[in-house]
Amino acid sequence: MTTRTIVLGAAGFIGRHLCRRLDATGENVLGFDVVSAADEPVESRALDVTNEAPDCAGADAVIYLSQSPHYRDFAERGDHLFEVNVTGALRAAVAARQAGVKTFLYASTGSVYAPSFAPLREDAPVRRDDPYALSKITAENALDLIDSPMRVAHFRLFGAFGPDQRTMLVPAIIGRVQRGDPITLERNPEDPSDEDGLRISLTFVDDVVDCLVALRDRAIAGQDVPGVVNVAAPEAISMRRLGGAIAEHLGIEPRFELLDRPRSSDFIADTTLLESLIEARFTDFDTAIGKTVASL
Repeated sequence: MTTRTIVLGAAGFIGRHLCRRLDATGENVLGFDVVSAADEPVESRALDVTNEAPDCAGADAVIYLSQSPHYRDFAERGDHLFEVNVTGALRAAVAARQAGVKTFLYASTGSVYAPSFAPLREDAPVRRDDPYALSKITAENALDLIDSPMRVAHFRLFGAFGPDQRTMLVPAIIGRVQRGDPITLERNPEDPSDEDGLRISLTFVDDVVDCLVALRDRAIAGQDVPGVVNVAAPEAISMRRLGGAIAEHLGIEPRFELLDRPRSSDFIADTTLLESLIEARFTDFDTAIGKTVASL
């Protein structure tokens, strides 16, 4: 029997890639977003999660990818941040529970973790001093209180990037390289010889989608899926390597500027749990960057 999946935030960066992937494999997909995406191959409906609940009838899984664009506008738009990231997710989860949905997956973020140079496990300390992180932790905690046989799990994403992405770190660095602007590098205060800058788990969007589908399938099949799972590529990438790879694909000599001040943390996921749950395969980093650069 064909799996039916509802994707909230279907017109967003990850949502578009997820819907295309599910449609390509012949699945029954229904997408919801603030504005329906008429150019997408899957059925899409307009829905404002701040005041509407999705119709989840007949769905096996609901994947909540909706994100407020106002995560940098706190406190002026803090209401929208929490309405989308928290209240909207709760409203959708209740609708899913009432419709008898088996699995509800919530898109959280690796940004919830407290700054650290060590790889971040799912049980690492979290931060509540950042509005975006606070909204995601609040949503995770609230969703965990839903009394239901429906399986609720949170996947904490690290550094998603790929074709057609217009904002966030990788497109910003591509822009700097194209303009000839220097990429700034900060040393690790615990390693004075470090000249490569921030190290971060960057995850190609196709690999993010594959992980989400595999975790969804595992949950639908009744297999154990922990309440929180990091979703990230296993290799951390330095800013120097990122800038160099982009420059190579653009045919441009990169510029780097090593700053005197040290950085406060890295952003590296511990993927041990993910790898114990699914057979995750990840795109070679240079190949992923090449596809991303070619799309812009």
